[in-house]
Amino acid sequence: MSYLIGCDVGGTFTDVCLADSRMGRVVYVKIPTTVGAQAEAVLAASAQARAEAGVPADALQRFAHGTTVATNAILERKGGVTALLVTKGFRDILAIARQTRPSLYDAHLRRPDPLVSRHLVFEVAERMDAGGQVVQAPDPAEMAAIAESLLQGAVDAVAICLLHSYANAAHEHAVAEALGALLPGLSISCSADISPEPGEFERASTAVMNAYLTPPLERYLAALSAGLDEAFVQAPVVIMQSGGGVMPIAAAYREKAVHTCLSGPASGMMGAAWTARQAGYLNVVTMDMGGTSFDVGLIEGGDVIRRHDSALQGFPINVPMFDIVTLGAGGGSIATIDAGGLLVVGPESAGARPGPCAYGKGGTRPTVTDANVVLGRLRANRQISGGITLDRDKAVAAINAHIAQPLGISVEEAASGILAVVNASMSRGMRRMTIERGFDPETFVGMAFGGAGPAHAADLCRDLGMRTVIVPPAPGMLCALGVLLSPWTHSQASVVSVVVRSGHHADSAALDVAVGQAREAIAARAAIDGIDPAQVTTTMELEMRYRGQGHDLGVTYVAGSSDAVGDAVAAFHALHAQRFGYQRPEEAVEIRMLRAIGHAPSPDFVSPMLGRAAEGEGDAVMTTTPLWVAGAFREAPVLDRTKMAPGRRWHGPLLIEQADSTVYVGDDAVMVDAQGNLVIELSQQ
Repeated sequence: MSYLIGCDVGGTFTDVCLADSRMGRVVYVKIPTTVGAQAEAVLAASAQARAEAGVPADALQRFAHGTTVATNAILERKGGVTALLVTKGFRDILAIARQTRPSLYDAHLRRPDPLVSRHLVFEVAERMDAGGQVVQAPDPAEMAAIAESLLQGAVDAVAICLLHSYANAAHEHAVAEALGALLPGLSISCSADISPEPGEFERASTAVMNAYLTPPLERYLAALSAGLDEAFVQAPVVIMQSGGGVMPIAAAYREKAVHTCLSGPASGMMGAAWTARQAGYLNVVTMDMGGTSFDVGLIEGGDVIRRHDSALQGFPINVPMFDIVTLGAGGGSIATIDAGGLLVVGPESAGARPGPCAYGKGGTRPTVTDANVVLGRLRANRQISGGITLDRDKAVAAINAHIAQPLGISVEEAASGILAVVNASMSRGMRRMTIERGFDPETFVGMAFGGAGPAHAADLCRDLGMRTVIVPPAPGMLCALGVLLSPWTHSQASVVSVVVRSGHHADSAALDVAVGQAREAIAARAAIDGIDPAQVTTTMELEMRYRGQGHDLGVTYVAGSSDAVGDAVAAFHALHAQRFGYQRPEEAVEIRMLRAIGHAPSPDFVSPMLGRAAEGEGDAVMTTTPLWVAGAFREAPVLDRTKMAPGRRWHGPLLIEQADSTVYVGDDAVMVDAQGNLVIELSQQ
């Protein structure tokens, strides 16, 4: 047997998937997240899963975890006390930032305060030129004075970002070594190790973020490790990265904390990509709706779209991350009436405590979940994960008091308004991910997951003109399954400087050298992480721009092909036309960066299928329920998903219930495919 555990922590629930990877047997556990002590729910859910599966702790081969610790630390500004060391003359780099503004004409717009206070930014009298040649070496005596200031400032972590360290990291490493000797145990992050590329502000921001996140992440992972040790779990622990794939726990909190910023949503994207491949879909818009947020991602040609220049809460982060649009729209999003008398939903969430009013855990403010309960999209008195029974009376009372009465409308109209507002917000997020990036949503299928996603997906996809919605067998647990299936990955970036002129043969010699160095670095990292380098495959990407432009586009680079550079340049022209509506093949193209990603094989896994019933076996219809459709309640069937046989077709409106989610089907058709996915065929009305 080969037993694997995948765990995903959300704002409302903690999900665990325990799989016998060779037989396809899976046990899912969903319990409320322990706010402020996430490790408690992780350990409890893991123990429950092992007990249900009858698997002893020492039989586990892998424990994979997607965490929101880094995300929460940024949102709540609860990272470590961080200092920054910069080249003399650059002390205000974080405050000056860039001149770009997220809202050009907002005169009252304020940037977020830097994560490092100015009194904890220290200048180092050193200089490296743009070619990596030493102009002035750092003075060891100066390091002693800075170390004393760090000690007095009770600093938890230090980021080092010196000028042109992407070209030569010697000064950063020398400063780090000196500080490490003077202050043993201090967490130190060098920008050249985390984001070795031009752009001093973005590189400094990324290094600061890594340093800021290291202390809370280290505390959390240390508590998790201790708990697993007490439970006699001996399996290696790996952590999900924002750009897909996992890394060892030691790398997560010692060197690559910033790589966990979108750990949770990335787990869902990995699960979605695996599900799409199994079902034969190459182009997918993913919709992950949980208790606190709604995440939209894109799979094109079978691959999840990544980016290397993201931002979180206004702070640039230059590490590989899945291209995900995140909105404060989840099942727990709170509905209010603003000062102008308009209905607003989110971004504030009821979270796990107290949760939606219908959960009966003390919540008094109406949420999206409460609106779904009032309209029958979540069936009243149904017991859901975590031992919660949905209470319609509490949902009605909250919506009536806070929304219906102030607006002078019925409770059902108020609940419909809540869903219309939150759906409009989520629809805008899907448009940003598709239309605004040059993709036609009608050529994609939608995939809904997260506990709340399948209740909203049909309406969202119809709004964008999409024709098909896919709901995986366990949509509320897909993130846990995704992290369980994720391979080891490591990314390596290096600066190159190649200009390709129109009509000239492209010389790949400089790139060949960079490719060789990247492969060596990835193999070395694999060995450190306990991965056989012979099992690692490497993919390459070039960051390119028309000469004189201020932004890059990444295209695949197939090193060793007959005209590798020429093929990449042609792909760049085509991608530029897709994204921006034009291309200039007569212009010179500048290649700025080589990015390499090493992948180990994914764990072997036999696909589990929820709906295994043969044609005609059992009656999938459990009961009927009042469902609000077109302005009135009507009796609609409620189907048990475990009894829905592959190949059969049902017509809505109806509900489909399973342990971790409820699927709403309007005036559409739904069937089960051979992999156990629900396929909703949307009517275009």
